[in-house]
Amino acid sequence: MALWRWLGETARELRADGQGELAESLVRLAQMAAEGQADAADDARPAAERAARAASAPSWAAPLMGHWPLAARVGDRAEGRTALPGALARLRASHAGGDDGAGGAAAGCAPAACSAEPVLACYANIDGPGHVVDRATLVAESLGHTRPGEPAWEALVLAQADMLVDDDRPDEAIRELDARAAAARDGGPGVSLDYAFGYVRALRHLDRYDEALSALERVESGMTAAWPGGAARAAARRRLDMERARVLAWLARAGRCDREEARAALPERREADAHPRLRTAWAEAAEHLVAAGALDNDWRLGTALTAWSRYFERVGSDRLCLRVGLTAARLGVARGARWTADTALRRSERALERVRRADEEAGDLDEVRADAARRGPREMPVPAAEVLALLRGQSPEEVDPEYQADLVTAALRERPGDPALLNALGQVGRTLGLTDAAAELHWPRVRSAPGDRKAALSLLETLLADEDTAGMRTLVRHLTGAALGPGGTGTAPGAAGTAVSPAGAPVG
Repeated sequence: MALWRWLGETARELRADGQGELAESLVRLAQMAAEGQADAADDARPAAERAARAASAPSWAAPLMGHWPLAARVGDRAEGRTALPGALARLRASHAGGDDGAGGAAAGCAPAACSAEPVLACYANIDGPGHVVDRATLVAESLGHTRPGEPAWEALVLAQADMLVDDDRPDEAIRELDARAAAARDGGPGVSLDYAFGYVRALRHLDRYDEALSALERVESGMTAAWPGGAARAAARRRLDMERARVLAWLARAGRCDREEARAALPERREADAHPRLRTAWAEAAEHLVAAGALDNDWRLGTALTAWSRYFERVGSDRLCLRVGLTAARLGVARGARWTADTALRRSERALERVRRADEEAGDLDEVRADAARRGPREMPVPAAEVLALLRGQSPEEVDPEYQADLVTAALRERPGDPALLNALGQVGRTLGLTDAAAELHWPRVRSAPGDRKAALSLLETLLADEDTAGMRTLVRHLTGAALGPGGTGTAPGAAGTAVSPAGAPVG
């Protein structure tokens, strides 16, 4: 039984039983999860849980209300280590009572969702191939608490198929999907159209792209009947469009599809901005389209990939960070963006250290690193002291922030700590989303010369743009300590006027 069909039928039953508030909360929270509205779902959860604790409410109602905010975080928001402690706590609490005695969900789980699902999603986001044993064990244990055809059962089956693909067994994933679908049909309702996405991923990994495309066409033809309007269908449409774009982009790169058709299929970048779950697929499709000559490999593409890989690093989705980071590095090297490529390589290296079973990615990283080394640093067309004057003289049509950043960083190698160059790097770093890398080059100057107001304010603007609260606290402590001096009461020479304010004077 499809999740949304179950939710609709259950909501009707609850309304008929006089539990209208609970019915509305059930559907509303599920819709928020589908849209990735984790904060809104978390805000709505307390009131929903109060309705779910009424004496007449089903025993699974309260745990299910708590499931949706977490589902939004690990699903649409693609969080990893940041969500894992909460997911594990919910799993332990809901499965502590074991089986319910009737062969159904474990105590605390609803037929709509098993508390193992967010944990499995976390493991996949953090390091899918590196967590195959944990995932296989958890799926096997949890499937025993569900019935074929229930939404929770179907979600666990799809999680099992994903695990098999990550374990380099996509052919086995297809056989497993076939066998489980037959079991669901024998039990009555069969499987939902969501099931097709499991096949699509396995088929892609078997290089059976034409079959994957056919499966997606079947999904589209049945979309209206499979998903109700609103958030459910919108989420399914986003996933369908992104999967089709990824398949067509690969076919275009292989010369088996018209490249303009493939380019037209790629969703707007803002879709991936709004829904992190789409980002790895969008990045993969974009790289194929660049190779096919159907998409410009420009600094705006680089900025998007930088923002996405940084997001995955921040939420602890290391495998996703590695994938997008490698794409960013390859494309950055290809278009000659040295600083962008270098920061993407370093981010990928950090992610690689946190995952297992990554020989292929390690090889890719070595190749990109070698390619970047062959190209060498950016050559300056003028002496370092004249770089800023050259950049100021550019017309708006000539401005390329990555080129500017490369010239500024090259000049800084000759003039380390130069306040004007650091200020320029902070500005261009904010444009490119590389505020962390810009701040890294600012700190030595601020530590060695706390009286340099321009450098301190430039660093502050960069930290504010990066929402780096810890960095801002460190900066304030450092400047305060320097102002007080060794005795703790005076003002350090040259430090007057260095008080830090978020509304400080513009850097220029």
